[in-house]
Amino acid sequence: MSVDGATWGTRTGFVGALLATTCCAVPSLLVTLGLGGALASVVSAVPGVTWLSAHKAWVFVAVGLLLAAAWAMMTGRVPTAWLRARVCPAGGPPVNVRSLWRISVVLYLLSLGVAYLGAPLARTIWG
Repeated sequence: MSVDGATWGTRTGFVGALLATTCCAVPSLLVTLGLGGALASVVSAVPGVTWLSAHKAWVFVAVGLLLAAAWAMMTGRVPTAWLRARVCPAGGPPVNVRSLWRISVVLYLLSLGVAYLGAPLARTIWG
């Protein structure tokens, strides 16, 4: 099965958005729900989570670039000679590729908001 550039880019962007969520939104959600022990268990079982959290700026830059590349491939802004990208069929990429890209962007923006606006917003609200 051959995978075109838009599908590949969107899948990669989705995985990156999940990584960004893992480093920032999920730990914040677990602590907010009073599940700090579960967070401690996750960190001890998967030490890579702490690495992602320590390097979250790089994670967000990389995921943002992947999502931008996926968008460029979906909209036909990438020359077909680059990375052997194929042109999407008439009417753009399939609906499932567009939906996956949109979900990825929502996850990315949610994680970005939690990572950089969560603590300042909480301090402002609860002093």
